[in-house]
Amino acid sequence: MMLMLDEDPNDVFILYAIGLERYKLAQTDAAIAQLMDLVSIHENYVPAYFKLGQWFAELNLFEEAKNHLEIALKYARIDNDNKAIQEINELLFFIEDEIE
Repeated sequence: MMLMLDEDPNDVFILYAIGLERYKLAQTDAAIAQLMDLVSIHENYVPAYFKLGQWFAELNLFEEAKNHLEIALKYARIDNDNKAIQEINELLFFIEDEIE
């Protein structure tokens, strides 16, 4: 994967995959940083915001999770991605329950 990144250091899928792999390896801070860097380059990449929302929710950082999910929702609506909108809304509903 790193060789592919050498070819295109801004490849959205590779950057996303690296973040997911880091999270699987319990490198939580590095995984979050990876996806935060990704959205600074590709600001409309819904899967990264959604995954950040999931991770922050797992860490009980519900306000941070909500912020990222609301950004994901904004871009999913722009893309007219109904599946993403539904998944984001379900997670937001769960988070709202946890916040209250």
